[in-house]
Amino acid sequence: MASFDALDAAESVGNVLREHADFGEQAGCLAPASVEALRRSGMLSLWRPQSLDGHECDPVSYARAAEKIATADTAAAWLMHGVSAAWFDLRRGTPEFVDEIIGSAPVPVLAETFNKPMRAIAHGDGYTVTGSTPFASGCRVAEWIGHTAIADDRLLLMYHPADTLEIADDWNSLGMRGTASNTIVARETFVPRYRTIDLSVPLSRTPRFDGPLYRMPEAVIPVAVAAVSLGALRSALDATTAIAADKIPFAAPSTLKHRPLAQLQFGRALATYRAARAYFHECIERAFGQAGRGEAFALREKADLFLAFAHTLQTCADGVRLLAKAVGTSAIYKGNAIERALRDTEVISHHAFGAEGRFATVAQAYWDLDVDFPLLAMD
Repeated sequence: MASFDALDAAESVGNVLREHADFGEQAGCLAPASVEALRRSGMLSLWRPQSLDGHECDPVSYARAAEKIATADTAAAWLMHGVSAAWFDLRRGTPEFVDEIIGSAPVPVLAETFNKPMRAIAHGDGYTVTGSTPFASGCRVAEWIGHTAIADDRLLLMYHPADTLEIADDWNSLGMRGTASNTIVARETFVPRYRTIDLSVPLSRTPRFDGPLYRMPEAVIPVAVAAVSLGALRSALDATTAIAADKIPFAAPSTLKHRPLAQLQFGRALATYRAARAYFHECIERAFGQAGRGEAFALREKADLFLAFAHTLQTCADGVRLLAKAVGTSAIYKGNAIERALRDTEVISHHAFGAEGRFATVAQAYWDLDVDFPLLAMD
């Protein structure tokens, strides 16, 4: 059997995703054709274990594929993030629940949010859950939705069949509009205990999740977020080159590419992209090597991952802003590739995984203080 090449698979569906990208911008979720293309190409199985017929891609291969998908449609790459994060977290799940997931669809779409925990009360062989939590990306196209909840002072991650939750019509965002990152609502919804994961106990993986990928800490999950920012900046660079070749600025004697200020801004943005990408890839490759050797991750080593993610998200947003300045009014019209990249990278730059506050979290880890972002410390 030929080995799976994630980057080739990503390239194979680019045209379909580009064709339907506007649907997501208007509808607030991916087009069915885009979801099907992601399923068929293997993009929704990249972090599914090989033991469960997935591809179990290393993080660098994943990042390259996700960046390629993001150049076609950032929302499609974001759905990949949600599904991959859920498969990674299922390394903590019960075998009974994992079997239920894989039996529910050939390639199930999973959504997850670690935002505001709901309230859960123990009830028989499970929990009754009440509350709401935002940013459940992919919830409108998912078969399963996971969220956090507090029960008896324990932090749980619990999953529902998607049709057992309400979805609020509140995803009307500046950017990343096709991600369906709506608020989900539970009203005394019952969740069997086997569909819950206790995040407060030490990690104990099952044999089906024992490869190097699943020995990495929870801090690997933002790989997928950073890759989307890189893809958005890459798209904006390509769009700027095309605009510069044809646009003649007002009162200018030649095209934009002859203007020194535009050249300077493009060059700085290109350097930003290449530097951020190289640092990001070097960091996750080093961490994956550490996991492959079976070495535990110290708090500072987990912080190093978040440092790379925060740097990538923030500098990619800066790079797109430079390109918007370079092309001038060509960036202000709806539907322009730079206009969309500007909106998308701005929204991503506020994501908790890589917002500016994470730089402070990294400093806390290095200065032996209590970290203010619990996900960073998790195994």
